[in-house]
Amino acid sequence: MNESPRPETGQSNPSGQQPGSGFSHMPPPPNFPPQPQMTPSFGYMQQPGYVNAPLDMPQRVKAARIVLFLLAGFLIILGLAALVQAEAAQSALSDPFSPYSGSSGPLGSAMYEAKRDAAAQTDAARFGMVGSAIYAVIAIVLALRFGKGGNALRIGTIVYGAWHCIMGTFALGLTASSAPAATVMAALVQLAAGVVLIVFMAQRDGVAWFSRTRH
Repeated sequence: MNESPRPETGQSNPSGQQPGSGFSHMPPPPNFPPQPQMTPSFGYMQQPGYVNAPLDMPQRVKAARIVLFLLAGFLIILGLAALVQAEAAQSALSDPFSPYSGSSGPLGSAMYEAKRDAAAQTDAARFGMVGSAIYAVIAIVLALRFGKGGNALRIGTIVYGAWHCIMGTFALGLTASSAPAATVMAALVQLAAGVVLIVFMAQRDGVAWFSRTRH
């Protein structure tokens, strides 16, 4: 008699899976690149392009901005005061009731010298007023650009502060012994403002703020 074939039970399953399961030839899952880590910190955000980029304007940068506004106002007031003083001196010499009026001889020569000095002071005051106005405009423009400016603005502010340091030191060296106290104080204020601008712009907060990624 012919016997019917029986299923073979001795075959081994090397994959350890049930026959017909359909998962033995699936490809491995794709590898995704690591995502940038967000590190929570006060006022700073971790970015792929720049580490610790500040979200808000740092306090030192705000202080430098205030110094620029104050310096602009101080320069305008200083130029106006010098011009008013020079104009007052020249008007006093031109007064017909002046003791030098109508004088001749040595007194007339003294009057001529006084008028010439007053005219020179007036011209110098006018020139200084124009220079103060220019410096004040530069300070205001720099301060207004602090919110959107880049590293070039930071370097420009450092150069502006260095210029005021040079001018303040030069003025102190020339007028410290003979100039009025107001002139000496003005030179000291100019020198101090320049030092503050250089220091605050060169610190880490200033570098991070002006090197941040802008949208």
